[in-house]
Amino acid sequence: MRHHIPAITAVVAALTIGLCVFARDNNRWDEEAQRRKAEYIYGEAQRQYAIDSTGAQYQLYQRAYLIDSINPAYFSDIAYFYLTWTQRDESLIYQAKELMRKKFEADPTDISNAYNYARLEGQLGNMQRQIEVMHVVDSLNPSRDEIALSYIDIIISTGDSTLIPEALNRIEKLEIASGKSIETTQRKVSIFSYLNDSIRAFNELHNAIASSPLNPDYYMLTGRVFEIFTNNDSALYYYNKACEIEPDNGNASVILAEFYKKTGNNDNYSREINRALLETNLDTQSKHDILLDYTRNFINDTTYIEHVNSTFNKVIEKNPQETMIRDLYAEALSAQDKFAAAAEQMDFVVDLQPEESSNWAKCGIYHLNADNYSKARDILNRGIKYHNTDPFLHQLLASAYNSPNDSDIAKAIDELKIAYELTDSTDYENRAHRLTYIGDFFSNDEQPDSAIIYYRKSLEISPNDILTNNNYAYLISEMTNDSTLLAEAEAMSFKTITAEPENPTYLDTYAWILYKQQNYKKAKEYIDRALSLTEESGEEFTVDYYIHAGDIYFWNLLPEQALEFWEKALQLDPENELLARKVKHKTYFHE
Repeated sequence: MRHHIPAITAVVAALTIGLCVFARDNNRWDEEAQRRKAEYIYGEAQRQYAIDSTGAQYQLYQRAYLIDSINPAYFSDIAYFYLTWTQRDESLIYQAKELMRKKFEADPTDISNAYNYARLEGQLGNMQRQIEVMHVVDSLNPSRDEIALSYIDIIISTGDSTLIPEALNRIEKLEIASGKSIETTQRKVSIFSYLNDSIRAFNELHNAIASSPLNPDYYMLTGRVFEIFTNNDSALYYYNKACEIEPDNGNASVILAEFYKKTGNNDNYSREINRALLETNLDTQSKHDILLDYTRNFINDTTYIEHVNSTFNKVIEKNPQETMIRDLYAEALSAQDKFAAAAEQMDFVVDLQPEESSNWAKCGIYHLNADNYSKARDILNRGIKYHNTDPFLHQLLASAYNSPNDSDIAKAIDELKIAYELTDSTDYENRAHRLTYIGDFFSNDEQPDSAIIYYRKSLEISPNDILTNNNYAYLISEMTNDSTLLAEAEAMSFKTITAEPENPTYLDTYAWILYKQQNYKKAKEYIDRALSLTEESGEEFTVDYYIHAGDIYFWNLLPEQALEFWEKALQLDPENELLARKVKHKTYFHE
């Protein structure tokens, strides 16, 4: 039997080895399965991203990472996703940073991840780590100038003077490899200015100009540095030199214009703006931005606003197809209360760019503000043909049908109903308001029962909506003297003045309800406040304000002041027979 023991032992040993090998292979198989499972889940997360299901995407990313936390292939994507969720969970910022760190350490050649990782470290205050990361990236990509410049900028941004030599050394290497450029010169001058070393700063600028005497960028930079050091005469010389070297350089002309603006020379500022817009190579977006700034500067200056309008007209004449410029001009004209002229500009815009629903809305609004209701109807009906699912266009069309001289309340209500149906079910505010507007139309059409139905529907959606509470409360005060209903109206109106205590309309409503409740003294307090706020704002007083004020003052035993209010109301509404009687007989009459 002994002779058989070694053989059996050998067999057992062989079997044991086989089992171990098989076990190790099985582990590798399990790892591979886990990796594939994680990849599948990661892919499903990407699909959820494509259909805007961010909640599911988050859960799937978490599962993928838990299953395979050592695969850096998708670390960056998960990290970027986490950063978009930071408002929900700030701890995700640090999870994102950890993922980016792992990805960077596993693959520092992934420039996009390295950049974002470095930026995140900097945002979290880890400037030293940010510099370390960018140093590695720069070292791995010595021929990439943009990486070198980013690395230099990060060093400069720390404000650490001990790091300045490193920044200057990297700039010198960059200039040796790629030659002097405006980018490197700017950074060297920035460093010297930070060190208050004006001599080295200007030496650098003069050397740059000597190396490229026909490069306007160097002259503009030199002018800027002189301006920083409050040497305006020299700054002006170099700005003018830049324009002289390259007359069609829009940036040079704009910088010169900005210099004139800062030094208070509006005539030269206006002249250079015109030259920049009409005689240089600026693109449309730049022209738009310049005109926006130019308009803001002079929109309230009667001396120069016509210069602004003239400039717009010249630019449009030269670039008639640029909708961006016409749109901006329309806004500028609207700010001047020139609504008809604004609408004329937008008429061109909707013809040139009908695919933008906002263009049709603006055009319709300008025509409405110009009291051109028929044109507004035409424009908005055309716009709806392109954008029939835009609820705002239907709402505006309802306003257009509510013309003072040619109203069609039925069509207005139909358009508002369409607008309501098209409004997103989660947009409670707009859904409530559109129901309220329907109630307003019914109220104005003397159909109070129908109005109440829609006001109540609106409050079911948004019980505390201020507009609805105000309008419903006012309707009750106009249609009844019932104490129970007036108490309900007073409670609704009180919500509005609590939410917006400086709103004259809401204060007027509250005052009128108090008046109907025969609380005359308190009603006078609120109507006085409404009148005072309206006067302070410079807005026009409505007929209702004056009527309410007159009636309230009369019942406060102030008949002379009441008569003054009634007279003002009658001037605004000369066909009002009840007002005429009050003024004629100098006393109050019930309707």
